[in-house]
Amino acid sequence: MMRSRRWARFGLARAATLGALCHLPAASAAPEYHSIDMAASAQTIQLTGHDLTVDQVAAVARHGAKVALTPEARQHSADLYGLLLEGAAEGISIYRFNRGAGAQREIVTFSGDPLSPENKPRLAARALETFENGPNNGFGPEVADEDIVRATMVVRANAVTYAAVSPPVSQMLIDLLNNDITPLMQSRGSPSEGDLQQMHNIAGAMVGKGEVYYHGVRMAAADALAKAGLKPVVPFGADDDAIDVTNAFSTGQAALLVADGRKALDWADLIYAMDLDGMNSSITPLGRPVQDARPFKWLNWDAARVLDMIRGSYLFEADPARIIQDPESLRASSIRQGSAWKAWAELSDTVTIQMNSSDNNPAVRSLAPQDSLELSSPQFMRYYV
Repeated sequence: MMRSRRWARFGLARAATLGALCHLPAASAAPEYHSIDMAASAQTIQLTGHDLTVDQVAAVARHGAKVALTPEARQHSADLYGLLLEGAAEGISIYRFNRGAGAQREIVTFSGDPLSPENKPRLAARALETFENGPNNGFGPEVADEDIVRATMVVRANAVTYAAVSPPVSQMLIDLLNNDITPLMQSRGSPSEGDLQQMHNIAGAMVGKGEVYYHGVRMAAADALAKAGLKPVVPFGADDDAIDVTNAFSTGQAALLVADGRKALDWADLIYAMDLDGMNSSITPLGRPVQDARPFKWLNWDAARVLDMIRGSYLFEADPARIIQDPESLRASSIRQGSAWKAWAELSDTVTIQMNSSDNNPAVRSLAPQDSLELSSPQFMRYYV
């Protein structure tokens, strides 16, 4: 009897739990979307592939600045695309083009000229299928901040010039940004070394599949392209590899973090200066003689910066009421904040390098065997076009 009552109570509890679950919001419900402002829409940033800055990423991602590839970057990208096609025609093994990927890296997917009547339609269909399947990749929750997706796209648009991408696909990245078409992106993807799944979401929008935000309004990608006067792109070659083999999703977010971090540190220094002034503090720890005793670059820099902020204040005058040593929160703030600036600078440098270099596999470069000792070796010459 006791056992039956226990199970009866369990059954009621289970029924109540299931009933409560029935009233939970659907897991796929769209989150509140945070659109950008267009304050910088009159500005155009030239993408060269090697000098994109964090400030420029923020201008595009958050304030609608437009982008354009320089003629040199466009030509460089086209040259690499030509190398890809010629390499396959010469029978050179190319990862994820005429060979498979991952465990299938030694599997031949096609032989000969990719532009031959036999290969061209098959490769075009393969590329289009991959792009069309893009919206089915990744897992939620959806990215609710438009600036994150736009940061991803501008980072990729800049560095894709190092990949063997077809000109129409490279241009579509530019067109999506400049027409305020932001693909719906999932926040979770593959656990591998690249942000593959999130980039597939962007690829889907390029061919009119999935959903996007057009001027902040959610709609079908095909409808948004039509409203903007754009035609769905026709991918070819290794365009899927050129778009998705990248860390642009992570790098774009890191760039925005660097931009925000600098603002936070600027405010921290200003608040520190106000604290010193308001507390009638001793400013001797910030002086050059004290700082020279501990020559740490960023600590010295921050001390000098804060000292300059309060220059001309009454703190430089004698005051018998001023104590010889302030609480640690004031006398050591430049040390803490200088250390934070050092960490910020290291992150900024790393992100800037990442934004302006190739993270693509395969790497396609315009080089000659004599450019480096190892390039003339038999192993490297296997991949020379």
